[in-house]
Amino acid sequence: MALTLYPIVQQRLNNKIAHEIIPALWQNTLKQLPQDQDCYGIYFNYAGDHQADYDFAIASSAVLKTDFPTIDIEDLNVYEVFRCKTDEIYQTWQLIWKKEQQGLLKRAYSVDFEKYYPDGLVEIYIAVVPHC
Repeated sequence: MALTLYPIVQQRLNNKIAHEIIPALWQNTLKQLPQDQDCYGIYFNYAGDHQADYDFAIASSAVLKTDFPTIDIEDLNVYEVFRCKTDEIYQTWQLIWKKEQQGLLKRAYSVDFEKYYPDGLVEIYIAVVPHC
């Protein structure tokens, strides 16, 4: 199954500054997102592992005209999914980084994303290296 996302804001970040910038991007962007659609936080164009620079975008699956190219996710089968609530996102990312350090998660560092549901549930999709 493929997924096409339409970014409405995009910025180059790293984990040293992300905790300051990402919440502000969300706050400034929420009114531009379609109310009846799930919204996404997308991490892509990684320069290395989770400590290197990457692009972050806030997007919708609704077709929107924006200044940014669409982000196409071809195969959702190569993702490991972590579920949490909005107030548990940072702790869930810490778990993801820990699993990677322990060798329990082989990240592909292609496109990772958070899918936000209206009820407060969040699914974090981490691209993994295929087993075959």
